[in-house]
Amino acid sequence: MAFGAYSQGYMHSKFILEGDYNRTQKFGPHAALGIDCRSNSGNGVNLGYQAGPGKHSFNLAYQMGTDGFTGDDFAYIENRYLYRRFTSYGLQEFNAVLTLGYRNIHWNFQLGLCNRYIAEVPLRKNGGEGVIFEPMNVVFNIQGNLFDQDHPWNIGGGFSNYREFIIERVTLFYYTLHGYYDIDEHWRMTGEAGLHPAGVLNLSAQYNGFFFNIGCTYKH
Repeated sequence: MAFGAYSQGYMHSKFILEGDYNRTQKFGPHAALGIDCRSNSGNGVNLGYQAGPGKHSFNLAYQMGTDGFTGDDFAYIENRYLYRRFTSYGLQEFNAVLTLGYRNIHWNFQLGLCNRYIAEVPLRKNGGEGVIFEPMNVVFNIQGNLFDQDHPWNIGGGFSNYREFIIERVTLFYYTLHGYYDIDEHWRMTGEAGLHPAGVLNLSAQYNGFFFNIGCTYKH
């Protein structure tokens, strides 16, 4: 049984793409905390919380699977629930996701479906409890690494519309570069940078953003 905890600092900048003209819209900090419990067979549970200016996100995920044909690969099913609350807009969002996944020492692939509910926060001053339901959005995640996860350092990249604290429509992608460095057998420094659509609740077509994460994980 492996137990891990992580923390991340998160910064992102919004900018508008208007032909050859880019205009910075917003730049602000975020923070994330999480706990991951995983058995030797690869099954596990993950719980996370992210906070930023006017935004809070909670996620809970369960992953179960079986070893593949080579012994170095793993086929799995992941069930994730994500709640996001945008206090500055008076909106909240709930997502339920089910994906099929496959990973080996270099690659991780996921493909699945997501249901999404978007609603006004009941405490909003002008009232209203309208609900928008989006059934059967397609989610995917593709990531690659230069080395296996036991290597003392690693770099990789990926693209996806499905991440720990946000789920976009299938036409909106995240492009990322990531890496880590093992300080010792328990502590690992992590980093990630990427480009992503930055509109609130997928409602903005021209907004894009750059983000980077710097954090650490502890494994027992």
